[in-house]
This record gives sequence, C-alpha cells and structure tokens, in this order.
Amino acid sequence: FSGVETALVPSGEIRDPARTVPRALALAMIGVTLLYLAVHLVAAGLLGDALATSTAAPLAFAAESFLGTPGRLLLLVGASISMFGYVSGMTLAVPRALFRFAEDGLLPKVVGSVHPSYRTPHVAIVIQTTLVGALAVFNSFEQLAVISNLAALLLYAGCAAATFMLRKRGIRQEGAVPFSVPGGPLVPFITIALIAWLLTSITRAEWTVLLLTIGAATLFYLVAARAGKRVGVA
Repeated sequence: FSGVETALVPSGEIRDPARTVPRALALAMIGVTLLYLAVHLVAAGLLGDALATSTAAPLAFAAESFLGTPGRLLLLVGASISMFGYVSGMTLAVPRALFRFAEDGLLPKVVGSVHPSYRTPHVAIVIQTTLVGALAVFNSFEQLAVISNLAALLLYAGCAAATFMLRKRGIRQEGAVPFSVPGGPLVPFITIALIAWLLTSITRAEWTVLLLTIGAATLFYLVAARAGKRVGVA
C-alpha cells in the first residue's frame, strides 16, 4: 500500500486534486496489486509448498534457490534500500497530519510550528519520528504490521462510507469538476464489504489494542474540541 498511502498525504500541493488524486490512487492500486501478485507467483513457483513453511525472509529464500547466495544478498539489499526510501518519505509526509491537527486546534499550537529556514513542520516531524522509533524498538514487526494494517483498513472503510454522504450533499472542491467513479455507490459498498471480510482474520487481542488506541484518541479529540469552543466563546 506504499504507493496508495503516498498519494493520500500530499494532495494539498497537487493541482486539481479532485481529478488527479483519484486517478493516481487507481494507478497505484493496480500497479501494486499486479506487482504483489507477480512476486507471489514467482516465489510460489520457486519454493512450492516450502513457501508456506518458510519463517524467515521467504522472498530472500526464493531468490537464493534461483540465483544462490548472490541472489539472496541482492534481494535483501534491494529491500533494505526500498524500505529506507519509503520510511524517509513518510517521515516527511505523515507529520502533515499532526501539523493539520495543530492548525485545527486539536493539538497544541507548537506542534504546528514551521521552521523559519526550511519551512517544514519540524516539531511535528520530531514527534512523529520519536513515536514511530519507540514503537519499532519495543514491539515486534508482526505486531506493528497487524495493528497498522487494521488501522488502515478501518480508515479506508470510513473513507468509503463517507462517499455516500459526500455525494448526497454534493460536496466538492470550489471550482473543480469532481471525479466520477464508475458504478456509483456500488463501488464504496463493495469496498466496505471486502474490508469487513478482511477484518474477520483479526484476533481479539489485536482488536483490543486498536480499540483502546481509538478510545484514547477519541477522548483526546473531545477534550481538545471542548477546549477550543471555550476559547472561541471567550
């Protein structure tokens, strides 16, 4: 989902995002899906049933069975470079959410501070990087991957559900021609159904962690919103 997530974040700087972003998302989804399917088919063809029992770096194991030790090393190095590039990009892009929350009064104003020289939300970047680093150090990759994907699926389901209300209210960017999705409301409905099916594989413990996180975030939002109203009244 790296391409999709990257397309979601910087839409504020894109010309005519009402038409450009949906096309970018569609191309990203198609490209990523085809790539993942191709990788899986190649790995399954090389390893067969051993792919399911391979516990550590199955793709590296597949490359090793085809090209030997150099192939395994090449894949591991390439994967490390790819992950480093993605993490570097997200380190600069994702803090925009914290920056926006601060602008809306949901976080302290200092979080929305902009560096005088680099013109970047440096405080938000430091906070986001520190939190992500702490989670990475004190949790396993599997735990973080499951929770991250679960949160992302719920977010995508919420976006799909929101399209019904946005269509009904006719909300659109001023002066922009909205992107028309073929199939109308059927597409968001299918999306929500598929996400609900994917969520059936989540364990109770994973749901508990996520719901506690959402509960804490909701409580924080309510407190911040109430404080913002009091400031507005004053």
